[in-house]
Order: sequence, then structure tokens, then C-alpha cells
Amino acid sequence: MGTSAKTLSRLIAFHHQGLLPAGGSIVELGAQELYCTGEEEHLREVIAYFHGHLPSIRPPGDYSRAELTAFADRGMLGNLLAACGFRYLALDIFEAPNTRLFDLNVESPGADLAGQFDLVTNYGTTEHVVNQYLSMKTMHELARPGGLIHHDLPMAGYHDHGYFCYNPRFFVELAESNGYEVAFEAYSRSATATPAPGILVRHGFPERAYHDAGIEFALRKVSDAAFRLPLETSTSLGISQRFLAPDSGYWSIDPPALPAQPGRPPDAVARAPVSVLHRELLRRYRERLRRLFAPG
Repeated sequence: MGTSAKTLSRLIAFHHQGLLPAGGSIVELGAQELYCTGEEEHLREVIAYFHGHLPSIRPPGDYSRAELTAFADRGMLGNLLAACGFRYLALDIFEAPNTRLFDLNVESPGADLAGQFDLVTNYGTTEHVVNQYLSMKTMHELARPGGLIHHDLPMAGYHDHGYFCYNPRFFVELAESNGYEVAFEAYSRSATATPAPGILVRHGFPERAYHDAGIEFALRKVSDAAFRLPLETSTSLGISQRFLAPDSGYWSIDPPALPAQPGRPPDAVARAPVSVLHRELLRRYRERLRRLFAPG
């Protein structure tokens, strides 16, 4: 797993926008390597930025070129964040400095971790985890009220990478479910195509290559309310009241009633699965993505 200069730019932007305090606490899901070879002076500028807000940290001019290269050439992101004055911890399944052994499939944060972090990062980790529910719940519980949860994940392609890709609807409804503020979102596509794996080609994939696409959402946790699951019902005939009860663990909107249709029980159409406003929002996302990935 790895990050780049883009990640560092995001952190500076979050601080500049008042979303991440200088010297704040950061927890990573998965300890990340930093891929910035040849950009050592940019790393010095990053340290200089945070030194301007935390004069107690080591001045950027004190770092030798060799030290900056050690950060840039697959050094641990956590080491650079610590140099910038942040309090840092990673949760992962291998032993490393500033890393706690933690299995996202089965473990939950204890009292010493819950609500302790200004920034929780998911830089290409949860797509490798089967238990998506517990992963998202863990991130929610790690963030303090007012804290930021930053996802930077695969959206399409990546056919030899991890188990999952993500779409805008997931993060929009995750945010609505938990009252998060969407502080930032972005989409990207790889500049070069990746050869299609043989298993795809042999079983009908029509292209010999494809482009990977990425999705980013930064979600600000506003309150200390318990985590609630979104309930994706866009193709459902309806929703039983069992899943709409306040203690169900699910979040639901209160949309207008669907028109009755012949042969469909009235109670199955008493609630629309997605509001008109939400459909319009998703339509705009689809249009934006169509423009983003249009040929040429």
C-alpha cells in the first residue's frame, strides 16, 4: 500500500481549511509507504509548512538530502507525519513502528482508541477487507466529533487488486446515514491503460486493456452518535417497517409514497426507496463521471 505527494497536498489543504489541526492526531487503516522519489524538496516544503504552524518541530533546513530520500523512497508515511508534528498511529496486520496489530475483519476500537483522532485515513486499505461493515464502523468510532475521515480508494478497474471497488452512491449515503459533512470529493483515472487479466479475457471481457479509476471522499463526523448503516433500496419493491425502526441500526430517509401498482401489496409501496432529490444528485454524479471518462 502506498501514498504520494497528492496525499501530502490533501493534508495541507485540510489544515488550511480548518479541518485538521496542526499537531493533531492521525490514525491510518494500514501503514502506508510513501512514493515520492525525486520529490525530496517537495517533502522539505511540506515540513516547512507545518513548521510554520508548529515551531517546536525540527526545522526543515536541518534535514539532509539523504534523510528526505529515506522518507521519499518508500519510507513510511507515518514517519513523515511525525516529523510534521502529528501524533500518529497505524492499525495493521503486521508489526511496524507506530503500528498496532488490528484485524479490521473482526476487531473494534477499544476505549483507548474510540473518539481519539482528528483524522482517520483509508488510503487503499478497505478494498482488501471482506468485512466492509465493520471497517466503516471502525473508522466512524475512531474519529472524534469534528474529526475527518478520508477515503482514497479504487472506483473502477484494479482487477488484480483487492476485493472491492467503490462508487459515489456508497459515500453519499454513508454520509447521509451518519450526518457527515462532505468536506471534499474527487475522481481520477490512470493516464495509461492496464492489460486486462487473462481470466477476464478468457471469459468474455471485450477489451484487452482498461483504465483504473479512483474515488476520494473526505467526510467530517459532526456528532458522537452511533454508527448507522445506509440501506440501499433503489431496486427493492419496498421496505418492511422492521428495517425502518429507530433501533434497527439502519438509516432511512422519509421519501414520498410510490404510486400503487397492480399486483403489488399496498404496504410494499408505502415508502419510496430513494428520494427524488437523492436521485437527482446521483444523476449528476453519473453525468460528471460520464464526462470525466469520455474518450478524448
